[in-house]
Amino acid sequence: MSWVIAGAAAVELCAREVARRSPLHGIVGVAPPPWLIVAVAAAAVVVVIAQTRGRRSPVAPIFAALFVAGLALQIELGARLQSDGFYYFAYLRSMACDRDLDLTNDYRLLGLGDKTYLFGPTRTGYAHSAWTIGPAIVWSPFFAAAHVVAIGLHESGAEVGTDGTSYPYRQAVCVAGLAYGLLGCWFCFRLTRRMFPAEYAAAAVALTVSGSFMLWYLVKEPSMTHAPSMAGVAALAWAWASTREGRTIREWALLGALAGFITLIRWQNALFAILPAWDAVQQLAAAARARDARAMRRMAIGCAAFVAAAVIAFLPQMIAWHSIYGSWLAVSPLGPEIRWTSPHLVDILWSARNGLFSTAPILYLAAIGLVILAFARPAIGVPMLAAIAVMTYFNASIQDWWGSAGFGGRRFDGTIPLFCVGLAAFGERAVAFTGRHTFAAVTAAAGVLVVWNLTLIGAAQRGTIRIGETLSFDRAWAAQAAVAHSWIGNPFTYPASLVFALRNGVAPARYDLLSTNRFIGDPRQPYARIDLGGDDEWLVDEGWHAPEREGQTTFRWAATPATVLVPLDHAATLRLQIRVHAFAFAGAPPQSLTVIVNGQPAAALAVPTDWQTLECDVAVERWHAGVNTLTLEFAWARRPVDVGAGGDTRPLAAAVDYIRLAVN
Repeated sequence: MSWVIAGAAAVELCAREVARRSPLHGIVGVAPPPWLIVAVAAAAVVVVIAQTRGRRSPVAPIFAALFVAGLALQIELGARLQSDGFYYFAYLRSMACDRDLDLTNDYRLLGLGDKTYLFGPTRTGYAHSAWTIGPAIVWSPFFAAAHVVAIGLHESGAEVGTDGTSYPYRQAVCVAGLAYGLLGCWFCFRLTRRMFPAEYAAAAVALTVSGSFMLWYLVKEPSMTHAPSMAGVAALAWAWASTREGRTIREWALLGALAGFITLIRWQNALFAILPAWDAVQQLAAAARARDARAMRRMAIGCAAFVAAAVIAFLPQMIAWHSIYGSWLAVSPLGPEIRWTSPHLVDILWSARNGLFSTAPILYLAAIGLVILAFARPAIGVPMLAAIAVMTYFNASIQDWWGSAGFGGRRFDGTIPLFCVGLAAFGERAVAFTGRHTFAAVTAAAGVLVVWNLTLIGAAQRGTIRIGETLSFDRAWAAQAAVAHSWIGNPFTYPASLVFALRNGVAPARYDLLSTNRFIGDPRQPYARIDLGGDDEWLVDEGWHAPEREGQTTFRWAATPATVLVPLDHAATLRLQIRVHAFAFAGAPPQSLTVIVNGQPAAALAVPTDWQTLECDVAVERWHAGVNTLTLEFAWARRPVDVGAGGDTRPLAAAVDYIRLAVN
C-alpha cells in the first residue's frame, strides 16, 4: 500500500506538470498543494523502509521520494522548455512528427523564426544545427508518453495541439531531465560505493549534487542536456571501475558504446574516454615490458572493440550531420570558437563569473579528496584527476568559457560522478582526523561565532549597522558579509584571489570583478569605457567624491590626485579619451592635467571649464597585463567654501564623465 501511495503521488504530480490537470481535482474536487503530496509520499516511503529494514536496500524508496520531491520543485520553480533546450527539442520534434532532420519548420514552430543565423541554408538546403542529437534520443520515450496525453486532452475538448509543440511535449522533457538526473545519482552512488561505505557514498552524492550547479539542471532547467549527460558519464565511470580487474572483450565493447553514447549527448564527453584509455596504456606498457605477445594482442583486440562500439553508438550524430551538412563528420559554423592556445584556466575555476569552485565550494572539498585518492589509490584516483584536468582545459578554451547565461560551471556536468568519489574520500579522511582531534575541531567550529561577532563590530564601526536601533537579521547579515568580504575577499576563490592580489597590489576582495572583466580581451571589442558616476565602484580608487548626475550625464568630482584601476587582458598602445571640465570660479587659475600610468607620467593636457573630451596616446611600454593604475593629477584643487562658490567643503579639481581606452 505504501508503494501504491508513493506511485500515485508521482503520477499526480506528473499529470500536473505535463497535462496541467490534477487527477485528485476530478476525484475529490480539490487539488492539494504539491508539498502536501510530497509529505504523504515521504511518509509512505518511511513506512516501506521501516518494514523492510535489514532485508532490502532503502535505495529504491529513497529515489522514489526524491522523484516526487523533484516534480514538486519543478512545478514550484516553473521548469519549462527553455534556452538551448529548444534546439535539442527541434531534433526530437522533427524526427517524431516529420520523419526527417530538416529543422527549418521546427525552429519556426518553436518560436525561433527570428534567429536568422539558423536558416543558412546548408549545402543540403537544411537549417543549421550546432547541437547534438543525443538528448532527442533519450527524451523520446517521454515525448511518446506526452503524445498520448496530448491526444487525450485534445479529444476531451482542450485546446492542445498534437503536432509535437504544445505544452505536454515540452513539459515531458522536464520530467525526463529529472528522471535521468536521478538515474545519474544512482550510478554515482554505485560508483562511489565500490570504494567507500554506503553511508559515505550516499552522503557524498547528496552533497555533491545538491551543493553544485547540478541541482539547478534537475529542477529549474531540466530541458538542458546536463542531467542526461551526467547520467551517461556516471554509467561509464561505474562500468569502468567495475571491470578494471580483468576486462573482457565484451566489456571493452560496452565501454566503447557508452563512450560513443555520452558523446552523442555532449561533444566534450568524449574526453572521459581517458578513463579506459588510461588502463589500456598501462596494460599495454606492462605487456610490452614483460614481452607478453598474447596479452598485447588481447589488449589490441579490446581497444579495437572499444573504438568500433564507440563509432556505432555515435552513428546517429553522423547521420544527422550527413543530412544537414552533407558530410559524415561536420563542424557547424554556429558553434563557439575554441581557443586552444589561450585557455582561461584560472578564471574557469575561481572567477566570480561562474567559476567552478567559487560558485560550488563543495567541489573544492571534492577536488582535495580526489588528490588524496590519487595518492592512496593511484590506479583509480590518477585517471579521474586526469579526466577532470583535460575537461578543465577544454572548457577553459571555449570562447564563452563562463557558459553564457548558464548557472554555475554547467559544462562540468560529466565531472560530477568523479567529484562524488572525491567528496567521499575527503569525508572519510576528515572524519578520521576530527576523531583524533575532537577538541581542535570543536574549537574551530566555535571560532565561527567569534568571526560573526567581529564582522558585527566592523559593520557597526562603518555605520552600516546603527547601534541601538532595531535591525532585521537579513540586513545585519548582509552588512556583516560585506565586512568579511572586504577583509578576505571570497575564500572560495583561494588561492587564485590571493595570488592575484599580491601580483597586482590590490585587496583580495578586488579579485571578483577585476580578474574577469579585463579590458580589450575580446578582439571584436578593442576598447573599454569607465563611466564615472555610473557602474564604477569596482574601478575607482582614491581621490574621488560621490557620484552625481547633471541631466543625462553621470560624473564624479575629482580631487587631486584621483586614481582609477584599469584591468587589461594584455599590454597595447592605447588611445586615452577623458571627458572632463575644470572646477570654475571667479579668478580661477588655468587647470592642467598630468596623466600618470603605473607611476610614470604619460601626457600633460590643459583642462577647459566646459565639458570637452581630451585625448592622448599611451605607449604599450606604460601598460602591463593585469591591473594598471591610471592617475589623474591636476594642477590644483579648491574648496568652494574657500573661493566664494558655495558652502561645499570638498576639494574639487575637475568633474570627469568618462574615461575611454581604445587600441590604437
